[in-house]
Amino acid sequence: MRLDRYVSQATGTPRTQTTRWIRGGLVQVGSVVVKDASAQVAIGRDRVRLRGAELDPPGHLVLMLHKPAGVVTSTDTSIGPTVMDCIPADLRRRDLAPIGRLDKDTTGLLLLTTDGGLNHALTHPRRHVEKAYVAVLDGALCADAEARFATGLALGDGTLCQPATLQRLAADQVRIVLREGKFHQVKRMVAACGAAVVALHRERIGDLWLDPTLLPGRARRIDGDELAALGVGRPLEEEAA
Repeated sequence: MRLDRYVSQATGTPRTQTTRWIRGGLVQVGSVVVKDASAQVAIGRDRVRLRGAELDPPGHLVLMLHKPAGVVTSTDTSIGPTVMDCIPADLRRRDLAPIGRLDKDTTGLLLLTTDGGLNHALTHPRRHVEKAYVAVLDGALCADAEARFATGLALGDGTLCQPATLQRLAADQVRIVLREGKFHQVKRMVAACGAAVVALHRERIGDLWLDPTLLPGRARRIDGDELAALGVGRPLEEEAA
């Protein structure tokens, strides 16, 4: 791969800028400063440094973010604090985007990626990828709430939800597992059963759980085993066969 392309993809920076860095002597391949933007480097073998800091090899980036309350799931930083403000500078890419969304006041597991295919796979309605939430409630749920969730309840506007799981954890706390992602779905399903959600936290997507050591507002890469836990390795065409 050309050196300017390598640095561009590794940093999410336009190649016009990475060419300036290279010509300015800011890039090393191994221990050698290389000023030729067209120089070839081998991904996985050559170590490339920018201003002395080693760059991760180009490739798709998948991040786990512990989303805090008060930030919007958006890439438009002009609208106020967004999840992009939580991403460390060394992990930011121009094409990094959230997978799905969490409401401004909802906390917990949010994934971001540069991989459009992964984003599509996790959000496609045919995938039915499970998402688990813990909700704090105001008011009492109806006695048959579990059964209504399990059979697929109807929302106030007539929207029919797919079967879901409701588990009572305490008098004012429940765990809800969904296999779809309608607008404000958890809050609307709880409201249909007589209570209101006052706090909502997503703890799991597929079999991937939020890292308990990851503090609110912090993000990190996820590894191969964690990617596998998302359960979206097969194409839709194969699943339908």
